[in-house]
Amino acid sequence: MTNLRKPTVLAFLLAIVATQTIVSDGFLFPPSSSNIGTRGRTSPTSRNTVPRAPAAIRGGGQQPQTPPHEEEEEEKKDHGGVVAGLFGNLRIPASLIAGASLGSAFALPFLASDTGRIDFAKRMYIFSMITTLGSMLMVVILSTIVMNDVCLRPSRRTKSVRDYVDEYYALEWMMVRSSFFYGALAFIVGSAFRAWISIECPVLGKAVVGILSSISVVSLSYMADQVRVQYDRPLRQSFLLYVKAVLRRTKTNPLFGIGVALWVISNSYLLVKLPHMYSFLVNKYS
Repeated sequence: MTNLRKPTVLAFLLAIVATQTIVSDGFLFPPSSSNIGTRGRTSPTSRNTVPRAPAAIRGGGQQPQTPPHEEEEEEKKDHGGVVAGLFGNLRIPASLIAGASLGSAFALPFLASDTGRIDFAKRMYIFSMITTLGSMLMVVILSTIVMNDVCLRPSRRTKSVRDYVDEYYALEWMMVRSSFFYGALAFIVGSAFRAWISIECPVLGKAVVGILSSISVVSLSYMADQVRVQYDRPLRQSFLLYVKAVLRRTKTNPLFGIGVALWVISNSYLLVKLPHMYSFLVNKYS
């Protein structure tokens, strides 16, 4: 019986090892492994074989060249998955920041013992967190719409990811990026005001404000540099293109135009009423 058990046990162990080896090798293949043969060999159907034109029988044996427009068509690919991933990279942190700003927007109530500076800092903190919430919600909503649209649309081929974005989602990409950057900076500014209020020591409070301000300045420098490098144009020119794209969409979409008009009116009203807000705080604590 022992002589029969040993070969059976050995065969069972070998079967387990072979099964685990095959399964682990399968996980090493890239996502597009359906066209890849066993042990990493490329199957004949997956090779990028381009049919060659037959050689000329006479006239020097030169082969006819492919027209330029056909070469351009061969270079184009569907970059929809990459574009959806770009929007998703901004949607995930935007949703986290939106949740944090919503939970802490009204975490600092006004007290009768507050001085003028503390009262002003609390108001700026609330304003920063509310604007952060609005900006990040814009990122989440637009990114979700674009990602769903990419999945539902038929295949669209372009030469690069940048061409795909510029051709189909230029305005959405600019709106999502600008809203994300503004919301992130507003969140940092609001955190600086809250740190200055919460830390009773004036030295530590000023130090934290300085540290968060440095983060804001460094982020702005990277944002300006990346816009210049990625699009081969300065930040000012990108801003002008953004405004022109918004105006074009306003002419074709009345509902979009109403939203833009409300945004412009609200910000203009806020700027005009800055002296009134200053006099209100001065009279309140005079």
